[in-house]
Amino acid sequence: MNKTIEEIYRRGCEDSRFAENEGTGLILNSKIPRYIYLSGRHWPCFDYNKGLTALIFSGESEYIHKSGIFWPEFNYDKGLDFLVKTENSEYLYRAGRFWKGYNYSKGLDALGKFKSARYIYYAGKEWKSFDYDKGFSYLISAGDPEFLFYAGAHWKKFDYEKGIKELLKTESCEYVFKAGTLWQEFDYKKGWALLEKKVAGCEKWRALAFQNEKWKTALNHIWQDLWDKV
Repeated sequence: MNKTIEEIYRRGCEDSRFAENEGTGLILNSKIPRYIYLSGRHWPCFDYNKGLTALIFSGESEYIHKSGIFWPEFNYDKGLDFLVKTENSEYLYRAGRFWKGYNYSKGLDALGKFKSARYIYYAGKEWKSFDYDKGFSYLISAGDPEFLFYAGAHWKKFDYEKGIKELLKTESCEYVFKAGTLWQEFDYKKGWALLEKKVAGCEKWRALAFQNEKWKTALNHIWQDLWDKV
């Protein structure tokens, strides 16, 4: 079957009449997503609407994503609706990077709904258009200290005051320490209080704090202030 479809695909690349007439039907009826995608990309004539419908029916997010990049005609709203419906956070993020007609607001809302902290972070870092206020709220709601830390380190816009407060709530010694090394703004007093409070779980991160220049400087100030109050 695949050999026959390969022959049909190659003929469609060379023969526009074949591609426009029976070729498209044969490719679509094969229900093989790879060849549907390749035909839409390389054939001189192709029914892109039916092609996208066939890809959606196949459920293959990878080829829908690729078609949105390489097909000369693509229904971005229809493609995005499929990615939202299937809750495919990875391809929602990828499509936002590469699709020319991507609805960034709808894509971000979907990532927020799915509480996909990883891809909310990546979207804020790499999408051409991103609502940082909304993205920050979604990231807080997701409750993942790792990607909250990364956002504070790499996003163009970040609410450090609220970010510190939310990061401390997670009681993640690792990411509290790391935030103190990379964030532009950080509350070292509260951060150190957490590292001290969690005696059994924070040994490694307390030790590293003593070796990090930003932490050492901040700790010296904290201890000097305590000494001055004695």
